[in-house]
Formats: sequence, structure tokens, C-alpha cells
Amino acid sequence: MRRSILLVAIVPALNGCFLTDSGERGEVSTRDINFPASGYEQLDEEDYPRISFERASHDMGKVVQGKRVEMRFSFTNSGGSPLVISAVNGSCGCTVGKDWPKEPIAPGEGGEITVAFDSEGRSGVQHKSVTVVSNALPASTVLTITGEVLGPETNPKP
Repeated sequence: MRRSILLVAIVPALNGCFLTDSGERGEVSTRDINFPASGYEQLDEEDYPRISFERASHDMGKVVQGKRVEMRFSFTNSGGSPLVISAVNGSCGCTVGKDWPKEPIAPGEGGEITVAFDSEGRSGVQHKSVTVVSNALPASTVLTITGEVLGPETNPKP
């Protein structure tokens, strides 16, 4: 009985080792597969998508504390292949990317990214940013917004 149990445990273990050790048997390995889009050396830079913004910064001016401000950043795919925006990340919880195209953008085509700033609880000069992550070259682009939040007076006049 003990031999049967031991045999049942050893046979699957040896079979698993055999299945995962394919390199020594002359089978296909990662060295045999060519991924043409996986390295910079094999692609022409003109083949990459590029994201070109009309402007990379926006001045909100003076904003009353508690007000939400939205602004749009227009861009064009100036590269040679479809552009895919995967994320728009704000620098803090008060600055967020709200809307951006989720579908691939053909070369020469464009779109808009909406960024929202919530001034609640803020006062004074504000410098915020959002990072646009895409398959473009370079892979991330930083957009900045500035403005001055006018809060209530802390020492009201008598």
C-alpha cells in the first residue's frame, strides 16, 4: 500500500518536471520568437504614435474656493500609427482626468482630454498636473494647470 501511494505521488511530479523543461529538448523557446514591436532597435521612430497638444498648460485665473473648474486639452496624433491613451492621472485628489478617447486614434486625427479641478478646501496659488499615459513616444506627457483659489477671509473685519 505504501509503495502505491509513493508511486502515485512521484509519477505526476516527474511528469511536471518533464513538461516545463522544454529548452533542452529542442522545442520552441522565447529565444526563437521575434517580437518586432518589443524593442526600439527594430522600429523606425516615425512608426510610433505621437501625441501633440495645442497647449500643455492652462491658467485658470482666480477661482472662488469651493468651485469646480473644467478645462479641455486638445491633441493630435502626429505619429505614424494609432494612438491609444491608457490613463490620465491627476497629481492629487483635487485634479482628475475625466474624459478622454478610449478608442485608438488614427494618425492625423485628434481628440480632447477633460481635466477637472476641485478647489474645495484649497486656497492660494495652485500648481497641479495630470499625466497622460499612452503608447506614444514618449509614453507620458504632463499637462499643468495653475490658478489662484480665493478662500474666505480667516480674520473677518469687525
